[in-house]
Amino acid sequence: MAIKSSIFVRLMATFLAAILVIVALGIYMYNWSLKTVKDEIYKSTTAQVTFYLEGLEAEIDRIKILQYDVLNDEDLNKLAIRYTIMDDYEKMESMRKLHHRLVSIQNSNAYISNVSAHIYPIQKTISSKKSVGALNRDKFEALRIPEGMKGAQLLMYNGNLHLSTFLSGNMGLSPLFMIEIELNTEVFREALKQFDTYPDSRSILLDLTNGLTIYSDEDHMFDDVVHSFARNESEFKVGEVVSHGDTFIIAEKSEYLNMVLFRFIPKDAVLVPTKGFYVWLWVFTGVVLILVTFIYAYTYQLIQRPMKELVKSFRSVEKGNFNVKVEVNHNNEFDYLNKGFNSMVQNVSNLIDQVYKHKILEQKAELKHLQSQISPHFLYNSFFLMNMMAKVKDENLIPFTKLLGEYFQFITKNDSDFISLYEEIEHARTYADIQLMRYPSKLTIEFEDCPPSFKEISVPRLIVQPIIENAFKYAVEHSKGPVTIRVYFQTIDDKLSIFVEDNGKQLTDEKLLDLEKQFMEAHSSESSGLNNIHRRLQLIYGEEHGLQVARSELGGLLVRLQINAKLRE
Repeated sequence: MAIKSSIFVRLMATFLAAILVIVALGIYMYNWSLKTVKDEIYKSTTAQVTFYLEGLEAEIDRIKILQYDVLNDEDLNKLAIRYTIMDDYEKMESMRKLHHRLVSIQNSNAYISNVSAHIYPIQKTISSKKSVGALNRDKFEALRIPEGMKGAQLLMYNGNLHLSTFLSGNMGLSPLFMIEIELNTEVFREALKQFDTYPDSRSILLDLTNGLTIYSDEDHMFDDVVHSFARNESEFKVGEVVSHGDTFIIAEKSEYLNMVLFRFIPKDAVLVPTKGFYVWLWVFTGVVLILVTFIYAYTYQLIQRPMKELVKSFRSVEKGNFNVKVEVNHNNEFDYLNKGFNSMVQNVSNLIDQVYKHKILEQKAELKHLQSQISPHFLYNSFFLMNMMAKVKDENLIPFTKLLGEYFQFITKNDSDFISLYEEIEHARTYADIQLMRYPSKLTIEFEDCPPSFKEISVPRLIVQPIIENAFKYAVEHSKGPVTIRVYFQTIDDKLSIFVEDNGKQLTDEKLLDLEKQFMEAHSSESSGLNNIHRRLQLIYGEEHGLQVARSELGGLLVRLQINAKLRE
């Protein structure tokens, strides 16, 4: 009987210990869930605030770019410098053009309320709202950027935020003009209202530089919190959740704008979901207490369930799924097997991943090597031509240098290996226009427009222009007679063929066969422009793609480049 009692006591002790553990776990889960709800709301609120501040920074940057651009306005500089020698018509025309530009800037951004150009030498102000008026010297001096600060700055004048930047005269002795943009405070307020998703919640934007406060609601609640923070009298820190009475306060700061966005959220709105959870927690605890009595009858599941999981995972691996992972949380003999299984799957997956990445890196390295071989061969000739055009004052010098600048801007870009077909074709057209200026009496170019349905497909950079460059190199530069180059397109369903042909007389049958042989060889040592393009296309699209060459109907070389629009989708 004593043995039975001892067993009973141990069973009861075990049972009570299990109940205590479950109750403790329930309390822990409740506190954990409460903290999780707070953290999730904080993360969500912080993400919204950060997104708004980043968007606001981007808008201010865009406005500054427009503002800096006006500093170089031709009419503004004429009015500031040449006003006294301009006739009345020229003055009025320059003012009209400048006013039109300021109106365009105001209409381009909802945050802009008014754009003004204060021209100090002529004591006039041209604004997008009031056109031409007298210069307000008090406003001009108030909005001048403080000494030591560069670029457009946020300043406050008459209760509104202004972006101000100005241009000084020689040696900075006297100002020439100032571009001032007044920001629309109401737009800020409307944006803040979007954050007030909870009842009685509020949002406040504080400009630390100028002391300006923008409220989402007219009741100006929580003024004491914001003002004490502005005066550095509060222990509240940015990036923390602070409890203030019945309200949670969350704030984030934009270092770029020196602004702080506060959000005030009632605690009830945050904690409502946890109240129902608290009730269900105790319901869950009661149910668990009932189920505990059946634990001993189902102890076999401690062995059967982990075994099924492990067998199921093995079968998944046999089918090629290496993302499977067995949970290791039982603290028993199965942990050793599960850890070994997870380690084995991870090692196999890492080996496969290393082989795959090595293959991709080899392919990318070869692509970069091939693309790095492309260079503008006509650079020196273009500079010599520019020198000659400048000497004879050729009127085509300006468009020629513009085309040359566009060409090398495209060549030196390194932001992406793929661009739209339209950009690639336009670059090839720019190159052709440059060559047409070099050989105006000798060269004829027929260049079709890119098919509209294929304009936006993604293609590798520099696959068309080098083909045209090859035609110039072997057809134009080595020919004494007139040369014709044609660039045209053919479309069949999702396939587009780009043809480049010339009437050069230098192409022999032996050269054509040699070029075809280079394309057929898997890894030719020849690094010509055409072979370069051919290898790049094969590396990207597969061995069945590349270039095809034949004799043109014009008598020279015909190069065909075929693109399948579906391959880059």
